Amino acid sequence: MKIEISEKGSEAFYREVVNITSQYRFILKNHHYKLKDYFKQFRILLILGAAALVILILMAVFWGVKPLDYAIMAALGIEVVLCVGYLYVLNKMLKSMLADSRTSVLSLDETGVELNKGGSQIVKLGWDNIAVVRVYQESLTFVSGDRTGFVISIAKKYADEILAWLRDNQPRVEVVENP
Repeated sequence: MKIEISEKGSEAFYREVVNITSQYRFILKNHHYKLKDYFKQFRILLILGAAALVILILMAVFWGVKPLDYAIMAALGIEVVLCVGYLYVLNKMLKSMLADSRTSVLSLDETGVELNKGGSQIVKLGWDNIAVVRVYQESLTFVSGDRTGFVISIAKKYADEILAWLRDNQPRVEVVENP
């Protein structure tokens, strides 16, 4: 079975793919793992950490600094820097995916699943190396069984066709659909 994908995915689709890639190890441990929105979580952590740091600095200026305050300020400063760094990496991944306009061809056969991006990038996973096929809100994702972090994600509009093919040709592959 071959599916040619010429249209570009939505931003919501690529955000979901970035979240899947970022939470890959959790999905491997628990195939029913509920995907979290890391963009939102790290933005909230950044805002809360920065606000707490500013409040602590203001308290230190007006009421004096205690030795424990230095440690807390340092920890909050590190938390803010780590959140900024992680958000930068997530957004960089998202922008690179959004900028990719190559036509893709998804192939499913008796050996595995292959995604060919314009002939310049080919990712192939054998059926024995697929831990789970997950259907999310925006995508259908083939998750590799090893810790390399390889996933093949395509828009959910192709899910019915792929799931029917999997039921007929690869019944041993675990499929998890989100409620």
